Amino acid sequence: MRALRIIYMVALGLVIVWLVATRRSEVAELLRGARLLLIVGALIASFGLILIGAWFWTTSLELLGHPAGLGQVTLATSRTLLARYVPGSVWFAVGRVTLLRRAGLPGGPLAATAVLELAISLASVLALGAALLGLAGAFPGGGVWLGVVLVGLVAGSSPPVGGRIVAWLAAKRGVTLTLTWSGYARLIGVSVVFWAWSALTFGLYLAAFPAADGLGRLLIAGAFMLAWGIGFLTLIAPQGIGVFEVGLATILAIDGVVGFAAVVGGYRLVILARDLIATAAGEFIASRRESRVSAVTD
Repeated sequence: MRALRIIYMVALGLVIVWLVATRRSEVAELLRGARLLLIVGALIASFGLILIGAWFWTTSLELLGHPAGLGQVTLATSRTLLARYVPGSVWFAVGRVTLLRRAGLPGGPLAATAVLELAISLASVLALGAALLGLAGAFPGGGVWLGVVLVGLVAGSSPPVGGRIVAWLAAKRGVTLTLTWSGYARLIGVSVVFWAWSALTFGLYLAAFPAADGLGRLLIAGAFMLAWGIGFLTLIAPQGIGVFEVGLATILAIDGVVGFAAVVGGYRLVILARDLIATAAGEFIASRRESRVSAVTD
């Protein structure tokens, strides 16, 4: 898998270079007239995703009997954001677990929380994306497939099915986990808020470009969620890079998929800028706290 990912990323890099060389005018046309304030608004809104992601962890840890402060988890999340860019897909979660263990939280509940986040987040984004595309009348394959997808995702992530799988994985870490319907509903609720805010943030970014003026907001939100879920499931594409962009342009039925995918790819630069700012701020805050603790100890 590691070799396939390396081959994929090298091939993707070559394709991007080729596209820049051969379709420069097409991409430039799509970028012409971009509204900078909306891009800045998307950058600002993206910081809210860090807070909501930390909210999921605090909710899960509370359900597991090990409550943690929202500020503490938000700081750990901010400090490990750049781990998302390391090949392997697990290092972001591993980084948070490591930092929170150093802060005194037990490893078992933290590992169980990472598994819960992965399972519930993936089920939520696919179900929401399918539902929104169905409401917009643009779900690939029609309404029958929409019903099958929604029922399968909801049932698969519910306590009787997904809950047992997560409990088994948690037991291997020495944690007794019973995912009740009320706890499941709370985690689903936080996940829905996260993806709704994520779609809003992406919608702000895409609205900055005249090429997206004719697209409905419901359609954009649904396409964004479904394309992200598909990209995540593509194991050889780290963070779904390439797959998400082309998938989104295809679902939206855009003329000139390649050029529009390049515009969509710019959203990753916005998120990268957020990650750099948040990581720097997190490290600064952590260093100040450590300095204060050292001074008191001395």
